[in-house]
Amino acid sequence: MTSMVQLRQWFAPPIFDDEERTRQAYLINLLIQAGLIMVGAIFLFLPLLTNSLNETRFLVALIVLLCCLFGAKLSLNSGWVYAAGNFISIILWLVLALTVMTGPEGLSGTPFISLIALTPLVGGFVSGTRASVVITVLNWVLGGVLVWLETIGRLASYSPYEPLSQFLALMLMFSSLPLMVYLWRRSFNEAIEQVRAVHQAREETAAYRLQNEVLEEAVRARTSELEDSLTREQHLAGKLSQALALETELGELQSRIITVVTHEFRTPLSIINSSSELLQQYYERLTQERRDAAHARIHEAVFYLNDLLKDVTLVEQAQRERIRPSYQTFSFGQLSQRLSERILRDVNQPNRVAFHFSPVLQTPVETDLDLLQQVGTNLVSNALKYSPEETKVEVRLWHDESQLVLEVQDEGIGIPPQEQPRVFELFFRASNVDERRGLGLGLFIVQAISGMLQGDVKVISQGVDQGTTFQVFLPLAPMAEPVAA
Repeated sequence: MTSMVQLRQWFAPPIFDDEERTRQAYLINLLIQAGLIMVGAIFLFLPLLTNSLNETRFLVALIVLLCCLFGAKLSLNSGWVYAAGNFISIILWLVLALTVMTGPEGLSGTPFISLIALTPLVGGFVSGTRASVVITVLNWVLGGVLVWLETIGRLASYSPYEPLSQFLALMLMFSSLPLMVYLWRRSFNEAIEQVRAVHQAREETAAYRLQNEVLEEAVRARTSELEDSLTREQHLAGKLSQALALETELGELQSRIITVVTHEFRTPLSIINSSSELLQQYYERLTQERRDAAHARIHEAVFYLNDLLKDVTLVEQAQRERIRPSYQTFSFGQLSQRLSERILRDVNQPNRVAFHFSPVLQTPVETDLDLLQQVGTNLVSNALKYSPEETKVEVRLWHDESQLVLEVQDEGIGIPPQEQPRVFELFFRASNVDERRGLGLGLFIVQAISGMLQGDVKVISQGVDQGTTFQVFLPLAPMAEPVAA
């Protein structure tokens, strides 16, 4: 693995302080990689592409090109960017020119076509437009020599056209390559300059904005100093007024909770009383099925009362801001596993709950597991309560770069769209809950605890009988809270 990493690093384009050198090095490195791939492919298919007479000549040319590409790469990695480009241009032209001159193909052969088509393009990309022009001139000279050799019979002509006509047609067609290279490089440079100008403008705008913000901050600080002496007494008076209002609100809340809880306790207590009397008086006469049903009713009623008392306690603590998160660091997999076990232990129908998370992820998460458990338990209990018993409740846990997401999805009665903005209000219950028991505390607690953990909660429902999804978003690590003055 180490060798592969080192090889990948060696073939990566070098980066310099000079942006122009870095850009040119990237182009040359890209050409070297493409050349190595092409030479390797030709090596593999060389027996199919040539006959026995030309195989040695092409093999030597390929070996020289291969050495040239590796030499250029060494030069490029050493920081000799322009030398590497010139080296590729010169060696490529010499190899192809010698291949043309030592073979019988002449003007009609692949070597000459490759020479006049490839060398101006390669030279233009790695060395600049001037190199492309010089190479094109050399190609004219070399082509003229081939025309002369074919005219005097020193080279056999395999084309039905006159050597001079064929040469002029080819050269006039490929002589436009330097112009193409020039236009490409100019467009490329203009695009780079535009990007640089936009980037510079953004940096200047950001600098001006920062200066303005610093100035505004200084003005605000000075203004604040002048206003502090005038507003301190008003602030203290406001604090006292808020405290009195809060005490009044809490007193009213306690009275309302007592009234609602007293009413809500009647049904489960009646169930416990009637079921226990039934078991006490008729235990021997009851079938095992009816005994189990009575025990189940008692268990469910006790479970409901226990949840109700916990919710009431949490609401009172949240209103008085007595809950303080106790953060611990877990791996994502460890947190998900422990959270799922706790929720399944707390809810009434754990067999209906399906958890989905990756237990092997080791991403560190800093949170309060007890409070997160309370959030998850409330959401899952709600989902179980308001969805048919034959359906599953899906619980998913995942994270992105900055936050942990807990999602609880059911196939239940849904929430009317016009009532969704109010679902987190204290004592609010949707209009479609029918006769299902509840005080409307659970979602208020979920939102309150999510806020304490520096997170947020979102509800998603398409309407009545369309199911409901709740998503809780918490930071992977809490931000430090400012110290109170």
